[in-house]
Amino acid sequence: GSEFRTAAKEMGWTEPEVDENEEGKAKEKPRIFLPPDGLLSLQGFVNVYHAELLGGKFWGINYDLSVMGDPLPQVGTFEARYDRMYCTTKLVPTAVVDTVSTASCPNDIEPSDHLPVAASFKIAELN
Repeated sequence: GSEFRTAAKEMGWTEPEVDENEEGKAKEKPRIFLPPDGLLSLQGFVNVYHAELLGGKFWGINYDLSVMGDPLPQVGTFEARYDRMYCTTKLVPTAVVDTVSTASCPNDIEPSDHLPVAASFKIAELN
């Protein structure tokens, strides 16, 4: 994940150039090899978690702190919606799938904090 990739970079790993296929997409992510003499400094460790915070990955930091015996205080379940779908008046929604979880995500049932949002549309009739 992103923590490991950032830590590897802090330890001296450099991401190699990636070959692209005919569509211009990367064939696959390069494997990460930790340098044999690589050390993660205290500042490198701080940089890893700073990058996670900037990436909005608060749950990962919360999990790591919990595993270390110093969990963040429970202040309730965060309830908000970030994912949205927009359409123009030329499209008419015909079905909407809205996913709701009653527990903080990720959890044992929902492996990701990104719950699916889906909709079907039809082209509006011309008047």
